[in-house]
Amino acid sequence: MAVERILVVGGGASGVLTAAALSRRPEVGETVLVAREDRVGPGLAYGTAAAHHRLNSPAGRMSAWQDDPDDFLRWASAAGAPQDPAAFSPRRLYGDYLESVAGALPRTTVVHGEAVDVRDGEVVLADGRSITADAVVLALGNPPPLGRSAPASRTVADPWTPGALEGVRGRVLLLGTGLTMVDVATSLARADPGTRLTATSRNRLLPRVHLDAPQPAGPGLQGDPSTVGDVVRAFHDRLRADERAWQAEVDGVRPQVNALWAALGHEDRVRFIRHVSRHWEVHRHRMSPIVAAELHDLLASGRLVIGDPEGAYDVVVDCTGPRPFAEPGWNPLVDALLASGAARADALGIGIDVDGDGRARGSATLFVVGPARRGSQWESTAIPEIRQHATEVAATVAALH
Repeated sequence: MAVERILVVGGGASGVLTAAALSRRPEVGETVLVAREDRVGPGLAYGTAAAHHRLNSPAGRMSAWQDDPDDFLRWASAAGAPQDPAAFSPRRLYGDYLESVAGALPRTTVVHGEAVDVRDGEVVLADGRSITADAVVLALGNPPPLGRSAPASRTVADPWTPGALEGVRGRVLLLGTGLTMVDVATSLARADPGTRLTATSRNRLLPRVHLDAPQPAGPGLQGDPSTVGDVVRAFHDRLRADERAWQAEVDGVRPQVNALWAALGHEDRVRFIRHVSRHWEVHRHRMSPIVAAELHDLLASGRLVIGDPEGAYDVVVDCTGPRPFAEPGWNPLVDALLASGAARADALGIGIDVDGDGRARGSATLFVVGPARRGSQWESTAIPEIRQHATEVAATVAALH
């Protein structure tokens, strides 16, 4: 074997997709997956979902394998829950699928524990154990929210913590109007019909809605736009042809985003985040039609209001989404890597600074998969991009000597 052992830190989707990609590399002798979770695979994203929560991408795009796009569909059929490729499957079902994938990987060992440091080729666990490895892949998924609050009797800092929403009722203020808010609002409304919800954010933009039937992606942007202004103008040029086809145009640009991001200078990246990113995100990360219908019923009935907070609230729930990955204090391993210089924050302070191969800059053997890449590669949070990055990292580490 060219590489005896690769260690993957993270027991959620990013970790499992990385371990899966490594299992396809015959050059890798063993993959060790270090997971804090009892169930390896679902993570917080799919392990704490309510029964009515749906994926935000069609089932046909959700295979764990880059070279086998129908694997999730076959697994679901064999499990007695066949899924249409264009359907938006229950998130719990997808979590079960990831757990099944993790449990069947060849040459893969799961170690339950929390990694707290990486030193000279050894990964140190919180209980004092250490594991040697030829390379380490950081695949921790999304951090928790910052825990923003407002005056209320109770604050829920992280709605994805198991049991966090139990007993939440009355007048509830939801901070954020993105996909997390959608999941929390529908869950709370189902739990107690008397709950009254207000959702607020700086721009109050709601996620857009997927079409009932998918359509072919557009051709993407033409030319070589190198500033955020160039990118926005090029996208508007595409939309002028047919504004109704915006979903196809967004999907056509999506595979180009990381290359476009790499061409932008620092100031243009700051401008994008400040002025463009939220508009892109609500069109890029869309609601399934069935979830959108439930949300719109809440809005039409007045049980959910989008607007400014008014008066006192019984509970405030932070639905603003994950904090920056490089923010200190949420994970001991991230803190240790940044403190030792084994990894460094990207220039925007969003995540870990990585090169085009996903290798942490300044390290020869530390790699990153998943949302931690976002400052360096903007499209790094959805399953198709994580799967691609995992496949590419697996090929790179398999060639290590």
